Amino acid sequence: MSIIRMLTRLTAVAALRGTTWADDRVFDSDNTPLGQALVLNEAAKPYIVVYTDSDSRGGVDGTNLYLVDRELNLVIEIGVASKIEGETGGETLKIPQTDEGMEIALDMVEDQALGSLFGNPQNEWAELLKHFVIKVVRVSGQRGAAAERDRRWAARQLSIICDVQADLPPGVEIPANHPIRKFITVAKENPEAHMEHAAEICEALVSRTPAPGWEQLQAWLGLRREGLRAIGKAPLSSDLPAMATGYGDDLTDTKGEAPILRKLGYDDIEMPEGMEEVGMIDVGVISTNVVVIKPDEKKDKVVIDGSGD
Repeated sequence: MSIIRMLTRLTAVAALRGTTWADDRVFDSDNTPLGQALVLNEAAKPYIVVYTDSDSRGGVDGTNLYLVDRELNLVIEIGVASKIEGETGGETLKIPQTDEGMEIALDMVEDQALGSLFGNPQNEWAELLKHFVIKVVRVSGQRGAAAERDRRWAARQLSIICDVQADLPPGVEIPANHPIRKFITVAKENPEAHMEHAAEICEALVSRTPAPGWEQLQAWLGLRREGLRAIGKAPLSSDLPAMATGYGDDLTDTKGEAPILRKLGYDDIEMPEGMEEVGMIDVGVISTNVVVIKPDEKKDKVVIDGSGD
């Protein structure tokens, strides 16, 4: 499941409702055939369906699926099957039910839809959508039409290819300014949008207990435990020996986070026979957690005899 894909689609649905000639006839992923849906809805007025089609992620390096380029296809499907009476600029326009008239109506609703999604600063849902959509890569449209039992209808499918926010890996805490948290706020402030079900999902994600920092880093990078340990960010393997130094800061871990991995040098006393004679010293390196032992040193005391002798 992609929570970002779901919220991008639902936010677009809420932004379109009541802002075009389709009024509230804007639906999320309605699978009813468009021709049938047009003749079933009230007076066969304009009808919009929003769904997310292809969702591709490119530039994947290894198993990193989160910090990559993304192209999400946000689809706006618009249909018209009757004459239209709608207001634009304070004027009421009447568009007849002809092939030419329905094509004009499609053009008008498409323009209204794009304006509602990306050109209306007064629409809270549109503002929220622009938090999920980092940028629009391209927009394309395709026309459709049919005549069934003496009823004509026309449609246009608008594809908006978007680069959207990355989904958060499991165990990662949702930041305070993340659009998932903003969705909860906007949904509560606008109950007429009926987005309570999605807000409940978001609240469950927000309330989850975050994983230790090293596990979050591993999830973001898509590394194996061995790879994370190699860069000194994961807990050490239990087969590494504990070493000790005389002074320094205590590097042991007490909060579930990864300890600092240090490399300590040592002289290899198991030299090949005869190598000592030529003055060679074999130096080895071992990776280990460093435990600090601070010795309790006794200070010398100076006693001054006050007798003056």
